[in-house]
Amino acid sequence: MKSNKNSLQTGLIYGSLLGIVVISIGIIRYKTGMILRDNQTLSYVYWGIFTMTIFYAIFQFKKLNPLSFSYKQTLLIGLFSGLISGLMYTIYIVILNGYIDPELASKIIEYKEQTISNPVATVDARDTADSIKIMQMNSVWRGLVYTCVCMFFGVIHAFIATIVAKKIPFIK
Repeated sequence: MKSNKNSLQTGLIYGSLLGIVVISIGIIRYKTGMILRDNQTLSYVYWGIFTMTIFYAIFQFKKLNPLSFSYKQTLLIGLFSGLISGLMYTIYIVILNGYIDPELASKIIEYKEQTISNPVATVDARDTADSIKIMQMNSVWRGLVYTCVCMFFGVIHAFIATIVAKKIPFIK
């Protein structure tokens, strides 16, 4: 049970850090207008940070808990990190879309519809239409979908990091 507690605690710590990072990126995207222009650059940066953080968390867990280092424990770290960061971001988008800028989703949809109607658009109309459907969803549902994505990638990254940590002897 103690090792489960350690892995959940590790997931909580790194998930909270990732939540702070994703909220910070969300604020930057909102304040600079990147969100309205559908500029995803900082989102890609976040997923790079997410991957590196999960790997680091797994390597640190192995270093601090070598006797309880197992797939079960590390997958819990990835799952819990994704859960916490995703829930933090869900709270942020609910506050942003519900209280700070209730018209934000409508503005984004309007921009995306303009890009579809543009005859020289470089984006795929079907992808943009799918994106519009997602923006029409309630912000809580969008956040929960995002949370599930974070949990999925947290588990995948934790699995890969565990394989790497088990294969490389100098990671102690």
